[in-house]
Amino acid sequence: MKSKLIALALTALCSISAFAEPVQFLQAGPIYLKFNGNEQIAIGNNATTFAGTNEINWGVFIMSTMETGSVISANDTIGGQGDQFFNNNSHHQITGMFYDVKAGTNPTAANPFPATGGFIDLYWRDLDAGMSKTSNTGSGPSIRCGFSCATGYTQGDFLGRLMFASGIEPGNANNFIAGTTIPTSSAGFTGQANSYADVDTSKVGKWTSQLNSNYFNSAFGARDLRFKNSYEQNPNWNGAPGIVGARLDDPGQAFALPEPGALSLMGLALVGMGALRRRKQK
Repeated sequence: MKSKLIALALTALCSISAFAEPVQFLQAGPIYLKFNGNEQIAIGNNATTFAGTNEINWGVFIMSTMETGSVISANDTIGGQGDQFFNNNSHHQITGMFYDVKAGTNPTAANPFPATGGFIDLYWRDLDAGMSKTSNTGSGPSIRCGFSCATGYTQGDFLGRLMFASGIEPGNANNFIAGTTIPTSSAGFTGQANSYADVDTSKVGKWTSQLNSNYFNSAFGARDLRFKNSYEQNPNWNGAPGIVGARLDDPGQAFALPEPGALSLMGLALVGMGALRRRKQK
């Protein structure tokens, strides 16, 4: 009986270690995300980036690295430590698409290019299973295959859906994204977009429960993630008149909860070790 309990505890602990590997599950605690991609932005009167909708912004991205984060300011700011537990390589990729971002209201000097609404879908691409590696080449019209579909970016295992949320502009609950620069088609532009996001628990993926942390405090409630991305003009992604292309570089911040399966295994291991200790004492 003693040997069986030992085996049970060791198996559970080994399983916990397996979940800590960079394979579809997040390392628990603060995380600093780095990703880059391309996007389209509607700047013309009545222009839209998807016919029949009020969308003014969409794009795709590839996760380059995920690092163990460092809490700079509790419930507010997470920085990177440089200790990577995921990187874009020949075995796996994390890709994504954001879409349905709409024009915000009441531009200000601090937020001259406000936006609202919008979703981010995340996918895991297992390249060892035969999926082709994707890249940030191509143009928007050539890869978008639907409202929430982009060839090469929305295939694979679904990880989770995020929703941009209020809080980045304390005086306006309707604006979810604060842009420092209004994009133009006549000259190059650079800017920065700040935002918060929540996890959409109605669309469950492998990261849904882990990212649903309510870690970040905002002016309008607790949020799950925080983004601070840079954008600059990319003419290769220009669309119809009034649609300009841009490159994006997106540091993101998250505080991941332990993977539920790991928690149950940890509990099982502790129970097994507790039983061994009691038997030994007897």
